[in-house]
Order: sequence, then C-alpha cells, then structure tokens
Amino acid sequence: MPRVVQYRGRSPSVFSVQDFEESDYLPDPPSPAKRSSVKRKRVVTTSKLSSKNRTGNGVGDMEDVVVRRSHGEEYHDIVSIVGLQELLLSWFEDVREKRGMPWRKRYDPTLSMEEKGQRAYEVSYRLVLKVRSSIVADVLQDLGEVMLQQTQVATVIAYWQKWIATWPTVADLAKADTEEVNAAWRGLGYYRRARSLLAGAKTVMGNPKYKGRLPDDPAVLEKEIDGVGRYTAGAICSMAYGVRTPIVDGNIHRLLTRLLAVHAPQTAPATIKFLWSSAEQLVDRLPEGEGMKGIAGDWNQALMELGSQICKPISPECNACPLRSECKAFAELSTPPPEPMQSECTLCAPIPVSTPANRIPSVMVFPMRKEKKASRVEQETVSVIEWHGANGQRKWLFAKRPEKGLLAGLFEPPTAPVEADADPSERLENSMATLSKYIAIVGEERTKLKSAGREVASIPHIFSHINMTYYIYHYMTTSPTESPPAIKTSAPANTVWLDEAGVESANIGTGVKKVWAEIYGSWGIFDPTSMSMSSIKKGNMNNKRKALTDQKMKKSLEDPAVEGKIVKKIMMPVMPKRKDVKVAILDENTVL
Repeated sequence: MPRVVQYRGRSPSVFSVQDFEESDYLPDPPSPAKRSSVKRKRVVTTSKLSSKNRTGNGVGDMEDVVVRRSHGEEYHDIVSIVGLQELLLSWFEDVREKRGMPWRKRYDPTLSMEEKGQRAYEVSYRLVLKVRSSIVADVLQDLGEVMLQQTQVATVIAYWQKWIATWPTVADLAKADTEEVNAAWRGLGYYRRARSLLAGAKTVMGNPKYKGRLPDDPAVLEKEIDGVGRYTAGAICSMAYGVRTPIVDGNIHRLLTRLLAVHAPQTAPATIKFLWSSAEQLVDRLPEGEGMKGIAGDWNQALMELGSQICKPISPECNACPLRSECKAFAELSTPPPEPMQSECTLCAPIPVSTPANRIPSVMVFPMRKEKKASRVEQETVSVIEWHGANGQRKWLFAKRPEKGLLAGLFEPPTAPVEADADPSERLENSMATLSKYIAIVGEERTKLKSAGREVASIPHIFSHINMTYYIYHYMTTSPTESPPAIKTSAPANTVWLDEAGVESANIGTGVKKVWAEIYGSWGIFDPTSMSMSSIKKGNMNNKRKALTDQKMKKSLEDPAVEGKIVKKIMMPVMPKRKDVKVAILDENTVL
C-alpha cells in the first residue's frame, strides 16, 4: 500500500511537460570549440540547487508531500507489453498513411543493398530534421497542441521534398558545400545538423569501404558517421535495412516511462540505461519467421507514433491507446503498485503531490519532470553600418561566425559582448571599438561616425541556455569613391561588404532578422524611412486613442452616478486571448 511521507526533495510540478532534447536522449558532449577571449558577464536566472540529501538519481533539497510507491524492480518488467505487440503493430498499420509522410515507406526485402542505401539516405534526412517549435503560452491547450503538430509535419514534409529534389542521392549531397546546405536549411535553425548531414555524405563517398551508402550496422554507423547518435543509427538500420535494433527518442522515452511507471530523473545514466534495455528486450521479443524481416522498423515507428499522437506530453488520449490495458501508469490511477517481492526499486524517486494521496493524480506525472537548467544572461552590441557610395551604391558590413559553436557559420553585423551594467555611452564605445576591429576608423572620421550613430533599440533573443539582449546601433557612412572602407587584414575571417542582393541571400539567423526589423521595419527592407513612417503613424494613432480616453475620463468625472464604473472600465488592462497564441520556428539552440 502506498504511504504518504515527508520527503526532503525539490518539488517539480506534478505534471511533466515535453522538453526538446536531442533525439538520442543523451546529454550533449561539451563543445570542443574555443571560447572567445572576451569575457562575458554571466548571470544565473534560476536558484542554485543544493547538493544535500540527494538520492543516487538526483533529487533536491526542499521538503514536500510525496507518495512513496513501494514496489520492487520487477514491477517495471516488459513482459506484459510483449503480449500486446501484435495489437500495436496492427494499430500502426491503420494510421501509417494518415499523416502523409513521404519518408514513411514499408520495408521491402526485395530491394538491393544500393536501393536500401538510398532508403537509408532518405530516412537520415528526416531523422535530423527536428523542427523545434514553441508556443507562447504557459500551457498548451488541446487545439494549440494539434495546430503545433500539424505545423511541424507540414514544415518537415516541405523541407524534405525540397532537400531530396536538390540532392536526390548521398553522392549528390557529397558534392555540395556548406553554404549551399545552409541555404537549403534556412528557416529551420539547427544548422549544425545540416552540416552533419553533409559531413556524413562526404565520409560515405570518400571511403570505398562504405560502397557509397550509409552502413547497415548501427554500431558502425554511430561510431564512424558524423552527427549520428544511437537513436539515429537504430532508426536508419531498422527502417531502411531491416536490422533488429531498438530506438529511444523523446516520444518513446515518455511512452516507456508511462507504460512501465518509471519515475526517475530523465537524463540520469541509470534511467537511460534502463529504458534502452527495455526497448532492446521488446525488439528481441518481436515475432520471427517468414515476412518478419522489417518488423523492427515498423515496431520502432509504431512506438514513435503512439508517443507522438496518443501518449502526448499534455492531455494524453488514454482511451485511444492500444496498450492501455497493460499500462502501469494508467493502472496506478486507481490501484497502487504491488509490494516488492524482494528488494525495493532503487530507480524511482518519490512522486510529489500538492495534498496527501494514495495514488497518482495523472499519468502525466511520468516521466519525472526535469529540473530547469540555469540560463546565462548576456548582452551584446550589434553594429549595423551602412555605406553609401558616390554613384548611389549601398553596402552593409557582415562577418561570418566560426564554423563551430553557437549559430556556427551564419553571417551577422559586427557583434560583441558588453557588460550588463554598461550605460549608453559605454555601450556606444563598445560598438565603435567593435567596428574599429573590422575597418579603419580614426580621427575626424571616427568622430563623425560616432556622433551620427544611434542606439536604435534593445531587444531580447532567447536561446535554450542563454537569455540574450541585443543593443542595436545603426551607422551610415559615405565616401566619394566607388568602394566602401577597406576591411582590415586583422579583421575576423570572412568579413565582407554586401549589397542588397548579398544581404538577402546571406545565411543569417532569426536574431539578425529581428535586429534588421528594428532599423528598417522588416527583413528584406533597406529603407529606414519605412520604419520611421511606421513609428509616426503608430504615434499618431496612440495620440488619438489617448485623446478619446481623456474625453471619456472627463465625462465620467462630471457624472458621479457612473464615475466608478466608467473609470474602472477604462483602467482595466486588456488581457490577451488564447486564440492569439502563435507558433514560432526558432533558431539553433533557441526556445521561448
């Protein structure tokens, strides 16, 4: 029988929500890229977690009411699910074609290895095409969640079709360069994944031992092909080559924690090892024999589809789940887990609840919610300098970021970190000092440029691990020649002056588009007067509204009978409606 106890542990919300981690559900290795020599002042936005009283799987230090589910490790066995494997595969057959995904093809054992290799290439693109989206709201409503999923699917299909049309085979992709691949990927963010695809294609075509195709051994594929992790290797080999190997992505991770009622820290090594072991056991128990060569690929896709469409992070559709009868999380809504046969489970952590209870309040307590990682707070000056030539030419200075690290390989105006407590004059000096690293600015010319420069605005831009603020500066310089100021030989590599066509075709991130919009009104616009006119119109409209409000206020004060009612109506804030929630496709490492 579960017992309610007082437990010293940090209390996450009872309801776990979807997080957007890497497909392999493994921590990313530290980046080998060297950090900038300029020190950035960091501010942590979440409280530091105490290391006291932690369990082996990592639970924190605040006192909460929890339900300690007394159960043994045998409780998490997969045996009961094995009996429903054919039922799940039958369910997947009915839904396989419903979302119209062109990469979701049936396994064909009659294909040659070259043809299976082509299938592996098509699948590989889909697997790295993880479009991360975010809804600007605290909670995803049912309708909003459906709209988000539909947006993701439609976006993925369009990009997949465009990619395959541009580079039909891995050999075609191997001939491309980074700029071409980034251009085809533009709008999705996560350019590191596009570069991994390109690097993998070059590896495959550059070594005769691969015979012009991705390896059909998941261990070799993971070890030798750039950007391929355990999940991607398993998915490619099971779906394209018919290899019996498991996969665990975010959807399957959530699904298994509910089916097996595992409440343990999501990224703890013990948790990950257990879930991969469970997935492997399920693949090993799949039917064998004639016509069963591609069953592992179907099984893996069925698990992903069930997690994505039925066992959702929020508002899971338990009544539509073909595995509900053997789902331990669903059973625990009414019945506690059995007492341990031998020793108690050491994998699970207690489940926090708001009030004492003898059973879980929802299947959404699984998986255990992750503690939010601390985010850094950083600031940068972005210096947009516009040159006008003698014959009406116009160009803008851009520099390409390093090929590794945040926003790798993308173009941006000269940008530099600035201290959080810097005042406007110090930020201006920072901006001018940054420009001087790219072009020669001395004497009277520097004085003129500085006096003409202006801080247009400051805007936030949120990455998954950085809360960034951009301080935007706009400069205009002229010269009687037909060439802009020369770029210093000591300037960062790949610094260029771009004309309008060059700016529009450059691979840039969403942050640069936001910066550009503050100066010119919108990305792709090059006339700053469009922004000025927009601001003027907006100001005039605000003045009219203020005048109308003042009239209503004056009238209300003249009539004591309605004074309080009218004044209250005027002063009440207008709250945003749920239907105004929008979907945002974000940059690499970017979330809202």
